[in-house]
Amino acid sequence: MNPNPLVQNCIKNVSNILHNSNQKQHIDCAINELLNLTSNVSIKEIQDTLKIQSQETELICKLFRDKIYDLIFSKGDIVSSAYMIVYLFIDKKQDNRFESLIQIADNHLFGKNGVNEEENIMLIELGSIARILAGKKDEGIKYYIKNISLIDMQVSSADKSASFILNFFDILQIPFELLIEALSELLEISYFMSLEAKRRRSIFNWQLQVFWNIKHFFNHRDWLKLYPLWEKILYELLDPSDSKKIDEALYVHFFIYHMCGNSFTSQEQWKDFNKNISQKASLIYEEFSHTFNLPKPKPIKKPKKIIAFLRDRLVENSPYKVEYSFLKDLLENSVFKQSYEIKIYNMSFIEKSDDDSSIKKSYEDIGIEVIDIASSFNRDGYYNSHLAKALCILERMIADNVDILISPNNGYGISDFILACRVALTQIFWSHGNFVYDVPQIDLKLTHICGNLPIIHHEGFEFIGINVRMDNKFYNPFIPPEIIQNERKKYPQDKLIIGIIGRLTKIDSIAYLKVIIKIMQEYPNTIFLACGNGNVHQIKEKITSINPDMTERFYFPGYVNSAIYGHIIDFWPDSFPMQQGESKIEFNAKGGLLLILSKENLQDRTKRLQNWIQNNLKAIETECKNKNITLDFFKKILIKELSYIAFDENDYLNKAFILLNATKQDKQNLKQNKELIRSIYEGIRKNQGIDSFLRIIK
Repeated sequence: MNPNPLVQNCIKNVSNILHNSNQKQHIDCAINELLNLTSNVSIKEIQDTLKIQSQETELICKLFRDKIYDLIFSKGDIVSSAYMIVYLFIDKKQDNRFESLIQIADNHLFGKNGVNEEENIMLIELGSIARILAGKKDEGIKYYIKNISLIDMQVSSADKSASFILNFFDILQIPFELLIEALSELLEISYFMSLEAKRRRSIFNWQLQVFWNIKHFFNHRDWLKLYPLWEKILYELLDPSDSKKIDEALYVHFFIYHMCGNSFTSQEQWKDFNKNISQKASLIYEEFSHTFNLPKPKPIKKPKKIIAFLRDRLVENSPYKVEYSFLKDLLENSVFKQSYEIKIYNMSFIEKSDDDSSIKKSYEDIGIEVIDIASSFNRDGYYNSHLAKALCILERMIADNVDILISPNNGYGISDFILACRVALTQIFWSHGNFVYDVPQIDLKLTHICGNLPIIHHEGFEFIGINVRMDNKFYNPFIPPEIIQNERKKYPQDKLIIGIIGRLTKIDSIAYLKVIIKIMQEYPNTIFLACGNGNVHQIKEKITSINPDMTERFYFPGYVNSAIYGHIIDFWPDSFPMQQGESKIEFNAKGGLLLILSKENLQDRTKRLQNWIQNNLKAIETECKNKNITLDFFKKILIKELSYIAFDENDYLNKAFILLNATKQDKQNLKQNKELIRSIYEGIRKNQGIDSFLRIIK
């Protein structure tokens, strides 16, 4: 291991600056030298060089302590948060000179003698940096996390602190364990409940809006270590006689759902969430509705029945694409339009993201009214009242005489509250993948993930199957070739790109990554694009544990435009045991090579297809006739579709090799067959989906 020359040079410069310093601005220059270094060299290279040059590192440690104490602190001056960069150099030897500064920070922080939030932030920085310089490095970081988490995020200095955390915690590679330790102390139930309500909310806001977004903290599986503490807090707040506590509970309920939704990888985990969070909370919400005499729906005759869809926010995500596609087809049906009207009610979760005005317009353009009254409460930013939002939506639904409520949400506080309070005589859950959500106020369950079956059973629950024909603007919109080509230039031009688009937690699987690496070893000209947000750090660790030589062939571009990247990826080896969802279907519609590991065995799949053909024979024959093909030819290409479906891991590996070895003509034939199958499926799915939905709402 050789020292990095850039680091060596920086150490020399910093040492010279500190040796000759006699005022604060000189130390500022040394700090800036270090900041510039971290912009050009990885933290690991810096740490490795510091270990090699241990004598120089020890000298700089002493110089920083002496100069900061003598030229700054002893003169009553303060330092900025940037001084936490000394964390890299300071050893753990105790230096008692800084104890008095630690006491000053502790004694005045959050005091009642007129200290404002701006001053509190300065005291937090003082207490943290003094602890680091005193040799209490980890304690200094925990001190900073614990106290900054109590600060009102709406003060101007909080923005600077948030930017500092996102940058420096990444640069310094602060261990995730320190965050968990600090937050565990904050979330301890007796301490947490002793705080003012706004400070309690701040703790959750800083977790979600800042610490969650640090690169190596993002979607880290160990966030779930805090789940028991979040749960205890929720239970403490679930008091049906106290509206202020219920307001807090609704936010904490949302927070737990959001954090778990980005970490859970199985229906079993969601089952526990449903039992311990949604069901328990829903009982309290229902009791709250009786205690405060909230309005209830009444059967009222009117020209058209109103069907309400409850949305978390208005953005172009997979649930929106499914919902919009279905509603667009539904509103073109004359039978439906004569008797029903659709309204969308937006919960406007600013904590997740801002609403997209173009999405609201897309609904309005097909004749759907969007009720967006909850967004008015977002003027309070991350401190908005979730109870106020829930009540205003509830009251509006009752005033609108909603007949049927359809909720695709499976655990948000506001949506569970609205269902629990019963705003419609019929309340329906639309599953987009969670098949264990079950609260008492749900009357029916439906899903578009139904394998073309009218009734399906998942996890002991019955779902009505609603086939959805996806709108082509989502699956294969026109993209100018030059845009695709420019994006493709980001990656080696001589490589074949395999990859997926979607939540990265779905590829966080040793079994899946082992198979992918075997494929890539067999085909050295391949690279893998893992497109999407998620726990990159842990996935990289798994790749390294399997074969460290493969890490440089994996690319993590983050969130991407699927309409573009669907043309960049050459082969999509779908994830398992958790499969990708709409993103996979969208890629498939573009005609690329795709392989999935079926959850059915070959016999069950064949039987299901035979039953589907038998039950839809007339519709299939009509579609085949429209496409100028015979029924026998359709059955034949259905069998060929097995090229894209594996039934165990060995089969997956073998079929991946077959697809990667396919000739240009083979690929063209497969693409044509897929397009033909899809067009026939889509025609049938559209009519079946509308017919099934009409039967449900009648």
